[in-house]
Amino acid sequence: MKFLLFLLLSIAYFPANAQTVKRIDPIRLKKIVYPPLTQREGKELQIPLPPNEHPRLFFMKKDIPAIRAKLTHPLMDACWQKIENLANYPTDGNLPADTIHNVDLKTLEAIEAKAFLYAFTNNEEKGRQAVDYIFNLNNTLIINPKKPDVCRDIGRVILTTAMVYDWCYSLLIPDERLSLINIMESLATDMEIQWPILKQNSVCGHGVEAQLARDMLACAIATYDEKPDIYNRVSGRIFAEFIPAQNFSYPSGHHHQGNAYGAGRFQWEVYSTLLFDRMGYPNISHPLQGKMPYYWIYTRRPDGQILRDGDDYCEIYNPFNQYWTVPGLPYVATYYHDPYLMNESLRQGTIGKSPLMDFLLSDPRISATTPKLPLTRYFPSPYGGMVARTSWEEGHNSKAVVAEMKVAEYHFANHQHLDAGNFQLYYRGPLAIQSGVYQGADGGYGSDHFLNYYQRTIAHNCMLIHDPKEKFYWHQHPIVNDGGQRFPQNGAEPATLDILLDKDYRKAKVVAHSFGPDSLSPEYSYLKGDITNAYTKKVREHIRSFVFLNLGNDDIPAAFIVYDYVVSSSQDYKKTWLLHCVQEPIIDGQTQTFQIIRDEKGYNGKLINNVLLPQADDLLIRKEGGEGKEYTVSGNNYSNRLIPFNNSGDGATWRVEVSPISSSATNQFLNVMQVMDADRKIPSLSVKKIVTKEMIGARIYDRIVLFSKNGNIVEQPIKLTIKEKQPVKVLITDVKAGKWQIMNEKAVINFVNSTDGCLYFTALPGEYSITKMPKD
Repeated sequence: MKFLLFLLLSIAYFPANAQTVKRIDPIRLKKIVYPPLTQREGKELQIPLPPNEHPRLFFMKKDIPAIRAKLTHPLMDACWQKIENLANYPTDGNLPADTIHNVDLKTLEAIEAKAFLYAFTNNEEKGRQAVDYIFNLNNTLIINPKKPDVCRDIGRVILTTAMVYDWCYSLLIPDERLSLINIMESLATDMEIQWPILKQNSVCGHGVEAQLARDMLACAIATYDEKPDIYNRVSGRIFAEFIPAQNFSYPSGHHHQGNAYGAGRFQWEVYSTLLFDRMGYPNISHPLQGKMPYYWIYTRRPDGQILRDGDDYCEIYNPFNQYWTVPGLPYVATYYHDPYLMNESLRQGTIGKSPLMDFLLSDPRISATTPKLPLTRYFPSPYGGMVARTSWEEGHNSKAVVAEMKVAEYHFANHQHLDAGNFQLYYRGPLAIQSGVYQGADGGYGSDHFLNYYQRTIAHNCMLIHDPKEKFYWHQHPIVNDGGQRFPQNGAEPATLDILLDKDYRKAKVVAHSFGPDSLSPEYSYLKGDITNAYTKKVREHIRSFVFLNLGNDDIPAAFIVYDYVVSSSQDYKKTWLLHCVQEPIIDGQTQTFQIIRDEKGYNGKLINNVLLPQADDLLIRKEGGEGKEYTVSGNNYSNRLIPFNNSGDGATWRVEVSPISSSATNQFLNVMQVMDADRKIPSLSVKKIVTKEMIGARIYDRIVLFSKNGNIVEQPIKLTIKEKQPVKVLITDVKAGKWQIMNEKAVINFVNSTDGCLYFTALPGEYSITKMPKD
């Protein structure tokens, strides 16, 4: 048992007009020694200073009328009722002593509500209770230092103490203020950042979570008049390191820590933005901060879940059939006045779960009917990805197809995976998905399953190039050779943006991207990436191109094409193209196809993949998985399973491996996927390989898609023969920018401009010559 929190060895009194004398119980204090600022925090910065008034934490006096005006909305009125109920919660702040850890959220929320009613309505009775109870709580607080992630509980107590300090400032005498400062700083010494040393990183990890971004920042704002050193140190780290790293990432519209940790950590980034804004300093972050949640909107599956990205704990904490939520979304929607995000917040139904913060930081009045979003969205550098959909229809029976294409230019480490080039495909169920288990029965972060399978390339729909002599390490710990991508800096997290940019954390590059011709409902969505640097020197070149086709066909609504051009440094390195699935795949060696079916738990989807390259006489298609072989690497099964039983996990325990039989340094892989209902006996669309002198590709339905054979930009004339009787829509990628002439054997039929490396046109049967025109 360990008591934290710790008042001065003195006796303090209320002002002279108080009716009673208040004693501050003597408890142990920790000596806070401020080390010199390191170069990381010591940069000369212009830091905005807190105004000389209270309250200034989450709101100021001038904000009260606008906050009160929100009571006209039923959700805000409900929050107000909950706040009043919390303020009447039967507690005096004292926590139970017969335990090893007694942080109690309901008691903290009750004290916060009392303090708020004093600041907001001048209810002095509640204010004096808040002051008395925060001392009682801290005098009886017991922290178990061995509790996992205990810094989050410690930070929550600091936050409540800071709220009382700021909101009840006029009720505190100087000795009480000094006591509360010592309480908060003493608590902070046991957080992972080790206040006031400020360890940990500023790009990812626990160092960018609530410890500094919310809890110590709240303490710093509240106590600035009495102890400015706290504010200078906290805000110095935030402005020197947090904000530059975040602003580097925001233009991508994607959080590098994925759908679970990314959303979780993003809310703390938003908290720091709001804390500065509410004391008079708006827009401290890049304005595209407000667009980050759109990635989770686009990757929302029709079944209410979100496509997996990085380490995912949402599978565990959300029962099956529950609509997954994004934390802090109403605050982003309110701050950036985004009605679409607010509509999504209302859809998630989370407003009112944290009534005080929701009342202060949310405003559902901005919700309004908004136009449908475009079906495709590109997420630029430093991410480099694309999500394409056929509709926004929800539900298990939805006909919407969702495809994700990932280049992933930078590796930020921590909860990000080695999955450059990954793709996912959903239709009436998860069909091509990320594999593995996070925080399962047989281990979580750093476990054998985690290090040797879950975070590795082999657990994703990527390419393996296996050098049998290659060694892999994670923080100097040897791990299995999966044939996949490297851990930059052996998995070490970049401490600052400068380190991310200076070291070898860049692993890929978007070469081209395009979708159209209708920007709202594209017929094609195209992404091309050079992911050579994601691997070691065993790979000389790896270009992967994706094309998603919205076919507009009720029976087979979409097709998805992946083309890989791979050159290894040795012809003996085996190359394996991967696709992960839930149920056992069906392989047809006669037609070079395999089927993925998802028809359990109410799903009804099927994927058929035609392997056009490698050639049939040089092709091996095999499946791996099933009981006892769920997560195998090099013959070893790194087992894990999700708990509890009613989880949202997909359980992707099968994979298909496509490899050439013969040895070669250079290989091409061309796979064409189509989706349909699993329970309908309809024929699949015919798929045909198309080869010209410079190009290679496929025909499916009324579409033709061509890629440069070696990934290089083509500017030579392209000869194309179209034999179909009906008009065909042709997408030619990898062409040089400029005007191209489309000519058949009779006449020039079209001129097409390429500004994004693509030509797209409709053609009738015939022989075509497609020629780059001179600039003049």
